[in-house]
Amino acid sequence: MDHILPSLYKKAFKDADIRGVMVTELDDDLAYMVARAFVDEGKYTKVVVGYDMRVSTPSLAEAFMTGIQDAGADVVNIGLAHSPMLYFASGTLGLPGVMITASHSPANYNGFKLVESGAVPLTKSTGLSAILRRVQSGKFYQPTARGKRKDKSVRKAYQSYVLKNVAKKQLTGLKVAADIGNGMASLVVPLLEEKLPVSFTSIFADMDGRFPNRGSDPTLRKHQTALRKLLKSDSFDFGIAFDGDADRIAFLDEKGDYVNCAVIGSLIAEHLLQKHPGAPIVFTNLTSKVYEESIKSAGGKPVRARVGHAFLKRKMKETNAVFGCEHSGHFFFKDFFNTDSVVLTLLYTLEVYAKAKAVGQTFSQLVAPYKKYHQLEDVVIDVVNKQRCLSSVDAYITTHIPQARIKKFDGLYVTTESVWGSVKPSVTEHALKVMFESSKKADAAKLQSELVTYIKRIANN
Repeated sequence: MDHILPSLYKKAFKDADIRGVMVTELDDDLAYMVARAFVDEGKYTKVVVGYDMRVSTPSLAEAFMTGIQDAGADVVNIGLAHSPMLYFASGTLGLPGVMITASHSPANYNGFKLVESGAVPLTKSTGLSAILRRVQSGKFYQPTARGKRKDKSVRKAYQSYVLKNVAKKQLTGLKVAADIGNGMASLVVPLLEEKLPVSFTSIFADMDGRFPNRGSDPTLRKHQTALRKLLKSDSFDFGIAFDGDADRIAFLDEKGDYVNCAVIGSLIAEHLLQKHPGAPIVFTNLTSKVYEESIKSAGGKPVRARVGHAFLKRKMKETNAVFGCEHSGHFFFKDFFNTDSVVLTLLYTLEVYAKAKAVGQTFSQLVAPYKKYHQLEDVVIDVVNKQRCLSSVDAYITTHIPQARIKKFDGLYVTTESVWGSVKPSVTEHALKVMFESSKKADAAKLQSELVTYIKRIANN
């Protein structure tokens, strides 16, 4: 059977996953060929597969599993899952795997997160480029026998694993407002409700890959309107929201105000450093400076990593870090195969907050000391050539903002006397991402606006 690749399939191969617009960049034929290349390059005999609820997912999943089998490997199909559940399956079963999802991208996207055994993510330098070359060649090994397919539920095992060390009693009576976002978190909250003495009130709880109620990125203010309204309708301790594949979580306090992910990261880092004194903890250029400061003040060792879940996970493994946090709502744990876990993030936050509530604090009062900086929302600007634009921005800053200091790591990390932040290539898009922070919001806004204006002017060069 001939497989015709979509016209723009090369665009789907990003630095840390394969993700693109359906039909033009990604389709069932590409899914089949990626699966065959994945097995051939890794010389795998068995692959675990999970997938999300997007409209295009069922046919992609079928094509991918067929490709695995035609390559001679067996399929362990865990079915509908959130990304952390796939990582759990890969980690505990000792198998390579794929999560079929486009994470927080719009409904017309889909993609593949590929991991080696132990939930170690593939990146461009560790396998994705080789897979692309094999897909381009169309040359695959011909196995002596076709692989088999077996369905396997990991739900109960996953539930036991993530809840094994929870101090349940101290969480009694807590009330949480939850925006499921019509995504895979519809599997997460029921799992918690079964075992925890915590009350959850959920909205948008039905799986719907069209995302009819809000966009899939829960950290954007425009996507938090419904959760904010819910929080103001009753007495809740705080609110949470998830992205499409439930590997990202955002927090709002009891008043409906968004809590920067670095603040949540600071609470968790301090909590874990009590158990692991002096341990390495990972941050990125886009994480608010309060997080790095909190790690240092609690006796931890801050370790800088590239932005992007795959790069942060690898840095955690290299440095034996116990925890990592990204500005986008990803939180990573050594005890969860160095991968993201919204459940562990929520559980640790509940534990920290329960102690604060016991002495009369609200959630907003708990986080208030960490809200000393103003970090702007990131601006993503489509560009023709990321590296060429980045070089131009470097030259512009040197010429027009002479007081600025530039650290060249994961793009440009720029600091002035009162402002700091990043201009970096996007991991998943043909774009530059710009985000700055300051103790004075106006100062950050002024510099960010100047650089955004310049990048938009040169974007098509």
